Amino acid sequence: MKHLGYTMGISLLIIALLSGCGNKEQDLTVKQPVDAGSGTHSVQPVPTANKPEEVLKLFELRVAQAKEARVVIAFMDEHIKKVDSQTADKMFLVLEQFYEQHLPALNANFATMLAQPETAENMRELGYPVDFNNIKNDDSLKQWLTNQVTGKLVLDDKEGDLFWRVNYEALQIYGASLSDDLNEYLKIRAEESKKNFYRDGSLKISRDELAERIMLTEQYITKYPEGKRKTEIKALYKQYLVPYIQEYTYEAVDENTMKLLPEVKQSYESLIKQHPDSQTAQIVKAYLDLINQNQDVIYSQGTDSIFGEPKANIANFWTELNGKVNALF
Repeated sequence: MKHLGYTMGISLLIIALLSGCGNKEQDLTVKQPVDAGSGTHSVQPVPTANKPEEVLKLFELRVAQAKEARVVIAFMDEHIKKVDSQTADKMFLVLEQFYEQHLPALNANFATMLAQPETAENMRELGYPVDFNNIKNDDSLKQWLTNQVTGKLVLDDKEGDLFWRVNYEALQIYGASLSDDLNEYLKIRAEESKKNFYRDGSLKISRDELAERIMLTEQYITKYPEGKRKTEIKALYKQYLVPYIQEYTYEAVDENTMKLLPEVKQSYESLIKQHPDSQTAQIVKAYLDLINQNQDVIYSQGTDSIFGEPKANIANFWTELNGKVNALF
């Protein structure tokens, strides 16, 4: 980031990027610059390696030395198709570890950049989606942004704050080289990377779509009980399941009757019918039994159209949900 000291360029970035974040309900997308070049970051040549274990060692060395994600990705692009799936899996896991260590510093630096004063109002024309080509007066800044995208990163925002995250959708180009285990893991992560299911306190996909994601994660957990990413997928399963059957908002519960809306209940019934032997169906069926006992009432009456406390049996189910998941998986 040695070229990012230009105050004018940083200010242009602020206006350019923030102008594209007005609609929080959409995932932020980026158009890459045309003919942006490869930048000025020097990369040492990689020694020749013929055996998979040699490739892996060289990759680990490259990762240890890398200051930018694009350097790591360049090695992946060149070598991953030449090795067996076992070695490809190890390379992919090393890549994820690199991202985990790299992103905090990258985003801290990015936040500092975005905190600089705005000085170029004409850059508001960048609009949405963000187009780096519209940065006219700072090629080094434009190149830096492009380099992050080349490193299979993507811009996102949380409550208006921009940050870089892993673009798992872009990483799917490696799927064919991986084992079935990691290829299916990658597909699950790519779906979430493509469209976040939850943002700004509400669902951004339908409850039926969320049910499909829940079942995909369960299928991974049950199909690969010793899966390389079982822990991560189990955590994602819980992230999906909790808003599916609790954390309701007005799109799920009638504020006058405090009853679950019919379409939400139908989603539960549909999941049970389509996946009767699944572990998730056991959880949802037990929950649906309580809903039926309550004649669909979820909350006690509150004041001024605000939800009151959840019914006692509903509250207990929500409290015990994490333990139920751990017992089944």
